Amino acid sequence: MLSWALRSPSSGARADSLYSGKLAVTAGVAMSAEQELKSLCPTRSAPNGALETLLARAVLGSAPADRIYCLSLAAPLVPAERLLTLPGYQEQLLWAPSPEEEHSGVGAACVLVGSGAGRFAQIRAAAAHMYQQLVRLEPERVGAPDPRLLGGFAFQAAHCESRLWQEFGDARFILPRIAYTRRGRSAWLTLSADEHELRSPAGRERLIHEGHVALLLLHAPPPATAPGLAGLESFEQPEVEWAELVDKIRREISAGRLEKAVLARQVTLRGARLPPSARILERLRTEAPRCTRYALKVNGHTFLGASPERLIKCEGLRVWTEAMAGSMRSDAPAHDEALLGSIKEGHEHDIVAQQILAVLTPLYRTLRAAGPDVHRLRHVAHLRTRFRGILKERTHILELVAHLHPTPAVGGSPRAAALAWLEEHEQLDRGFYAGPFGAFDAAGNGEFVVAIRSALLTGAEAHLFAGAGIVEGSEAASELAETRLKLRSLLAAFGVS
Repeated sequence: MLSWALRSPSSGARADSLYSGKLAVTAGVAMSAEQELKSLCPTRSAPNGALETLLARAVLGSAPADRIYCLSLAAPLVPAERLLTLPGYQEQLLWAPSPEEEHSGVGAACVLVGSGAGRFAQIRAAAAHMYQQLVRLEPERVGAPDPRLLGGFAFQAAHCESRLWQEFGDARFILPRIAYTRRGRSAWLTLSADEHELRSPAGRERLIHEGHVALLLLHAPPPATAPGLAGLESFEQPEVEWAELVDKIRREISAGRLEKAVLARQVTLRGARLPPSARILERLRTEAPRCTRYALKVNGHTFLGASPERLIKCEGLRVWTEAMAGSMRSDAPAHDEALLGSIKEGHEHDIVAQQILAVLTPLYRTLRAAGPDVHRLRHVAHLRTRFRGILKERTHILELVAHLHPTPAVGGSPRAAALAWLEEHEQLDRGFYAGPFGAFDAAGNGEFVVAIRSALLTGAEAHLFAGAGIVEGSEAASELAETRLKLRSLLAAFGVS
């Protein structure tokens, strides 16, 4: 199943409430919208009237129908999660692969969804069609990068029907209505809307107003740090149940039916009030500084996290990926030597590295590996082998994602047998946890991580996920301790010790 939808707040009750939320932000401001935007916009030459004229000229010309217009303006340098504090939008997104590159967005100019085994190809086809409709507008030639779709895939297709995950589906990617992008010392705000909305003077004014309010927010002083929250209770799977599942996997390994299976567990936080997602993501800057932060909010449900594991990065013919498996605590340098010398951890890592090599080698003209070395995070260290190479021919990143996912780092080996065992025995619905999450452009370039060290926020509950690879020699107690180490940064971001 494939769904491709333009989104506009110009019709229906939902649109009225969204726009009213924007109006509330500027209530009581004395200056006119044109004066404020002129004073705040770094270009100093993009007041409402100029943007109105630009949009009107674009959509009233001879361009084909069903276009999506993307208008980019220079913006201030701020943390990307600042945009997520803008009220009134059902959709929120964050993609921050490094301190030098961050993307965030609110609202949706276009939503792409896919389902079933063909979800990767469905999203690729829908994205190609959408990108053909894009028209970029830059009144000041500010050098904004190409628009990107942000989103992700469920770990397994047809497994997002539970109450927790039904809003996400098997695959969901969004072109934000308002997007903020920061690269190095440059930043841009991009407004996106379809032609039908922009043919209306009221629609153009609405989009300009929303962008104006976003610029006001980005230029405003950072908000004061809110006090920590108290009263959050945690609930988790009984240790005896975890131990039983580990023992079952070990018996499958002894019988030769499995080589490895990655067992996940869930910790649930409950309280009268959870921290806002923007605050959690802000805290993850310091709690998980060597990780990619990401977030997707849909209809009140927010999936977010900070992943240390790149699945794939693609720029033209150049591709980077990595195998990350085998873990120990990282609070002492001696643990690095122990990790590198561990037969059990090395075996777990080799399973992942060998499968990645087997999948990618036929696609590459050259492929080089470096490692394994130790990738040390705040609470846990991992064995990591990095691969970089040159493809034989241009390949869309979603094709590479489909080839790689799921690696044995999050599924197991043999792949089909491990996934079948987990589907029958694992006592949680993974949803988007451990699925591919990332961003890509019209040329098929982009980057995806494995969405681990993640949480799903639903009302007064937050469900945190972490996993451990079970191989020959694994012990239930040590694997349970490993999952707790992996969750420490995320728990700290929630204010939980």
